[in-house]
Amino acid sequence: MHRLTAAVILFLSMTAASQAEVGDDFFEKKIRPVLATHCYECHSAAAGKAKGGLYLDTRAGIRKGGESGPAVVPENVDEGTLLGALTHETFEMPPDKKLPQQVVDDFREWINMGAPDPREGDVVPSVASGIDFDEARKFWSFQPPQSGATPEVQNSNWPQNDIDRYVLHELEKTGLAPAADASRRALIRRLSFDLTGLPPTPEQIQEFVNDESPLAVEHLVDRLLASPQFGEHWGRHWLDVARYADSNGGDINLTYPNAWRYRDYVVSAFNNDKPFNEFVREQIAGDLLTAADDSQRAEQLIASGYLVVGPKMLSERDKEKLHMDVVDEQLDSIGKTFMGLTLGCARCHDHKFDPIPTHDYYALAGILRSTVTVEGIRMNNVNVSGWIERPLPIEPEHAKALEDHKTAVAELEKQIADLKKLLGTNSKEKGDVTVDSLVGIVLDNDKAELVGEWKSSSLTFPFVGAGYIHDNREAKGEKRATYRPQIETAGEYEVRISYSPGGGREKEVPVRIVHRDGTAELKLNQEEKPTLGGVFKVLGRFQFDAGSEGRVEIETTGTSNFVILDAVQFVSVAELTESPELVFKEQQDPALIEGVKEKRDQLAALEKSLAELKKSAPPPAPMAMAASDRDDVGDCEICIRGEPHNRGKEVPRGFLTVAPPAEPVSVSVETSGRVELADYLASESNPLTARVTVNRVWAHLFGTGLVASVDNFGTLGERPSHPELLDHLAVQFMSDNWSTKKLIRSIVLSRTYQLSTEFNAGAAELDPDNRLLWRHSRRRLGAESIRDAMLQISGSLDLTQGGSAVSGLGETAVANNQGEKKGELTGETGQRRTIYQPIIRNDLPDYLTIFNFADPEVCTGQRSETTVPAQALWMLNSEFVLQQAQRIAEALPSGEGVAPGEQVDQLYLQILGRPATAEETERARVFISEANSDQMDGWTQLAQALLASSEFRFVD
Repeated sequence: MHRLTAAVILFLSMTAASQAEVGDDFFEKKIRPVLATHCYECHSAAAGKAKGGLYLDTRAGIRKGGESGPAVVPENVDEGTLLGALTHETFEMPPDKKLPQQVVDDFREWINMGAPDPREGDVVPSVASGIDFDEARKFWSFQPPQSGATPEVQNSNWPQNDIDRYVLHELEKTGLAPAADASRRALIRRLSFDLTGLPPTPEQIQEFVNDESPLAVEHLVDRLLASPQFGEHWGRHWLDVARYADSNGGDINLTYPNAWRYRDYVVSAFNNDKPFNEFVREQIAGDLLTAADDSQRAEQLIASGYLVVGPKMLSERDKEKLHMDVVDEQLDSIGKTFMGLTLGCARCHDHKFDPIPTHDYYALAGILRSTVTVEGIRMNNVNVSGWIERPLPIEPEHAKALEDHKTAVAELEKQIADLKKLLGTNSKEKGDVTVDSLVGIVLDNDKAELVGEWKSSSLTFPFVGAGYIHDNREAKGEKRATYRPQIETAGEYEVRISYSPGGGREKEVPVRIVHRDGTAELKLNQEEKPTLGGVFKVLGRFQFDAGSEGRVEIETTGTSNFVILDAVQFVSVAELTESPELVFKEQQDPALIEGVKEKRDQLAALEKSLAELKKSAPPPAPMAMAASDRDDVGDCEICIRGEPHNRGKEVPRGFLTVAPPAEPVSVSVETSGRVELADYLASESNPLTARVTVNRVWAHLFGTGLVASVDNFGTLGERPSHPELLDHLAVQFMSDNWSTKKLIRSIVLSRTYQLSTEFNAGAAELDPDNRLLWRHSRRRLGAESIRDAMLQISGSLDLTQGGSAVSGLGETAVANNQGEKKGELTGETGQRRTIYQPIIRNDLPDYLTIFNFADPEVCTGQRSETTVPAQALWMLNSEFVLQQAQRIAEALPSGEGVAPGEQVDQLYLQILGRPATAEETERARVFISEANSDQMDGWTQLAQALLASSEFRFVD
């Protein structure tokens, strides 16, 4: 027997070896030559190419496949991509011609044989194979900024600081001369709007015009920089790049009740001149940084809200896709915000233009994939994801009071739960309610007579049986359901109905109960939680005859939200004598029933005590949108073609290869790596952060950056008009402890900034876009400044700072067409600065969109500036503008002794910052005299005309 077994084993092994030899021989004769001749040129390590991520020169490579999946699946010709490519049914390989049918048949036979392949070797990872990083680092933006010697200029008397020397040097090289200096009136208006977003008052203008001190401009600049309104104006600039909003946007546009804390943090940071490198670190990793005290800890937590306030597709059911989409949004924003790079372009493939391989994208993605920003559910719906919010530090006494209150509530709730269990009214909250567990006559939704198409679901607890059905908000008025109980014993019955509550449910579902004495009609609010056992809501008590046609009917007529159908319960009132809230068939100890009334009174007292205790709760710890590390931090696998469920090689967390840290950095295996990322972005050795920042500041002050493409310092971006000046400012910025105020001060005190907007045809011919800065460019005010200026001029502006714009709404799903909430959310009726008005994604107020407000869906380093008819129409027809014009007119000096010319002058001074000319005064006098009998209406129209003028809306 043993000899026979050994012989069989020997025979089988010889047969297997023989088959392997046959298979290898087939591969060498029929398969390898075709691959080498037609495929290796684009898909081999030797060629240095792997189009589509596919290597065909090893067994491991051909079986692993590329971006579209495995090329070959042994013994399964329908699974791999190679055969379809050879037949040109899917891809076309080779692309120039189709191979003979015999070759295709050979490949099919080979795959059916098990795809024998003697080739050894691992899959060569396609990491930046086509990028020469040494060459890439020679690109200007990847070179460290250097501040060389200040250039010599011919007109040495003209410059006021080094900025002027760099600018004048370029002008003189081109044969251009700078324009004249701006007038005092133009300069104070420019400075006031640029630094605070508000106009100067007539008194401030006159004081500055009369100030003959050589330090007058410096004193004005210092006053404006110290103003609380500075942080509001420059904070709003930052909120553009931080894609700040007070709602989520997307498919489920929930309001962000606590986003305002991040906005207020930004305003405070600019007012306090927080070092910009620290500002960067706190937004990327504030929750992980060491804090000196609770105040700093709160500030750091709030700062990390930068990662959370972005838009998200909260109802995305594929949660892994949701997480990777959030990571992509964060990476795209971080890249543009801090480095001026379009990192998002490397999610699916190596960046087409910049030296950013997919490998680097996922090295950074691993850091953010290890970070929690999306967490939990909202609207009591498992399909709607939530965002992370964390409690801020509170005083120890406050914390103890909260803990004591929590303990007291828990104790009362336990006592109530125990009593309810004894009374047979315990709640079923987990969706494990069966029809058989319920008392009385129960008809689940599968027993209902249905008209119309209803959709099954089991997403939201609780429910009876296997689930519930709903009308899917479709065919309203055409659907209904009828429940017909089989009443065997006549008498009085309590009719109850179950449904799964939640947001988006109908608040007025028409319900009709047909009973012995007639018909009862009522409206059911399905957003409210059922109170009876957590499952049922009582509709009422009614008389039914045995075998009667009693029934419960539910319709969708007149509804607009989801109508839910679950079970209807009929319980004989006689069964409820001892336990009126009896729901389930749980056996009870008879000894307990004797004390039912006493226990019911005790239960009522406990519930009253609980309600009072909850009303007297200490204020909760304030919450903030703030990031956190995941428990399972780790590296991220490449998502082939950006598809989260098609994974490739795992990439260690790290940074951009083209711009590495000054010293090698290893990301800790115990943390996300955000601290390391924050340090990388805020480092003086990073060639991009300081440059990008000073360029944005320059763009806000001049209308165009030294690099015109403020969010793109890559290959497709513009080259700097003054590269040496940009580097000088970046180096000085870092030397000044990353002080934004010092940077702004140095720029606005330059003579370049203080030039007039005077046009010169000769200069314009040589430099039509004013890239050499031979004059100051005229700029239109931003949407916020237009609105805020009107409020200030009319005396209506409320300068109260901080606070939520949407807290009164709670966590509300705002429809893209807000309907009745529109007036509540637009902010046009409010009188605070625009930065404190609600920013609702998908539905910004008209006055913001028509004046090019930044899209809060994306990072916006510089807003577009368009001129469209809607702007003029809003200025002429808006109730807000008319109201401000009326207030301005009413505040004009009046009475005996006040000449019309004086009133006209006052109007021009308040709105335009200058007195009226003689011609303007005469035209205004004639206009007012020809106005209707109500002269105030004439002054209002004149005020509105000035507000609508380009002189008001533009800054010279």
